Parts: sequence; structure tokens; C-alpha cells
Amino acid sequence: MTEPDCRADFLERARMHDRLASATHDPEARRMHQAMAAEYRRRSGQGGWGDPPPVQRPTLELHL
Repeated sequence: MTEPDCRADFLERARMHDRLASATHDPEARRMHQAMAAEYRRRSGQGGWGDPPPVQRPTLELHL
């Protein structure tokens, strides 16, 4: 898949999640679809998958 195809695919997925968010009455599902739409829009602006996400480390470690 070439770069322009990726962007178009991401934008189409964002539109799909926008439609799903507006069609559901479940607040949790609506938030999830809105978050997915926002993520696909962000990815479309990056021109691909971009950098990998940062490694998540615990903010507090308990040593017993």
C-alpha cells in the first residue's frame, strides 16, 4: 500500500467510526468510536504509522 492509499484508508476508517459513534446510544461505545476516529485522523496526518508508541513504564514501583 502506498502512502496516499494509507492516508485515504485512515480517513475512511475515521469516517466509519464517526458514523458508528453517532449511531450508538451506548455512551462507552460512543467514546470508544470517537477515540478511534481521532486516532485514525491523527495517523492520516502522519503519513503512515509513524514512530512506535513510547514504552509504558509504571509510575510507582512497590518493593516488598
